[in-house]
This record gives sequence, structure tokens and C-alpha cells, in this order.
Amino acid sequence: MNDLNFLRLIFELGGSFQNVSNIDLAVKADVSKASISDRTQHLSKLGLVKYTKYYGTKLTKKGLNAVIPLIQQHRLIETWLYEKLDIPLSEIYEKATKLSDHPDSLLIDRLNIYLDYPEACPHGNTIPINCSIQEFSKYSLLANQNISNETFQIINFTEDNYLFKILNNIDIKLSDDIKILNINNYDHSMVVLNLRNNLKQILPKNITKMIRIEKVSEMQKSV
Repeated sequence: MNDLNFLRLIFELGGSFQNVSNIDLAVKADVSKASISDRTQHLSKLGLVKYTKYYGTKLTKKGLNAVIPLIQQHRLIETWLYEKLDIPLSEIYEKATKLSDHPDSLLIDRLNIYLDYPEACPHGNTIPINCSIQEFSKYSLLANQNISNETFQIINFTEDNYLFKILNNIDIKLSDDIKILNINNYDHSMVVLNLRNNLKQILPKNITKMIRIEKVSEMQKSV
């Protein structure tokens, strides 16, 4: 993986506005923590990231400027694959990654014109330059919620090929409204009720930490 694509992984884990742990990067990149440490130190020397011991890695302004065109292109390709070529949602992230190794300004311009400048990819993540970059607190993660009577709506997914394969099998989709029924104190898995299909589903923590939600207001419930 080249440096630019490694910066993309950091961005996808929220590294534009928060520190990303080496453990999360190692899982996403499918490499050892030692390899992640070597790479982050290398990128830090180039001024592309700031690494803080025990806290993790965050993109610098230089790193963010370097990776934004690649993120934009990757998410435009995802949108094109899904909306125009009818590629399954569970496959578009992996295919877009293979098709988007380096940003190409002509390709970005033509995709934007063809797709009418979309502001979000099919996974709910904003397309940089077309729209301002999202910032979230840790409390927007499904994994950080408690049992309550609140209704939550899924607003986006961390871009992760493993996650998309799993979601395809358990029938959880963007914009689904859910309720948290139970949390296992041992492994922190959740039982949620999906109001779209009225199914109770068990979600392990490695899945809930990649799903972002927001509370559904009383006005939204009544619509």
C-alpha cells in the first residue's frame, strides 16, 4: 500500500478530526501493529500525520490536503458503480479501491459532471470538495450508546470491506431506524431492533464501532 492509500485509511477512520489508534489501523489495513508504527513514523517525518503516543495518529493539514482528492475520487467511483452500473453495495468499496490508486483530476471532473456533483457516497459519507468534511464525536458511534427508549437512525458506515460483507448478510442499511434492547457486559455486543424489518439483531462490538447514528426526534417519528 502506497503512502497516499495509507492516508486514505486514516481519513476513513476519522483521522481528519480525531486520533486513530494503531490497533484500529492494523485491523483495517490487515497488518501488524509494528508495521503500522513504522508507517506512521515515516508519515510523521514527512509532515503528513501527527502521531501522539498512547493516543494515535491524526492527519495534518498537509496530509489532509494530499489525501482529499483521492477520497473524492474513491467515493465518486463508489457512487458511479452503485448508481450507474448496479454493482452490489457490499462490493463497491473494494472495487473502488482497486480503481482508485492515485487521484486523476480529469476523471474526478468527468465523474462529477456525469453524476451531477453528488455530496455523499452510498455508505453515507460525504464526498470532499463537493461537500464539507463530516466531523463526529465519539458519542455518535453506535458502540458508545446505552440501553434506552431512544430511536436512532443510521447515518453512515465506516468504509471497511469486512463491514460491508457482514451488513449484506444481516440486512442492516443506511437510514434504518433502530432501538437498543440489550448490551452484553462481557463482550459489549448489542441486541438492536431494526424498525424497518422488525427484526432483532445481535451486533458484535467490532461492527457497532463502525456504525454512526443520530437520535430521531419526535417530529421525525411522527412523519
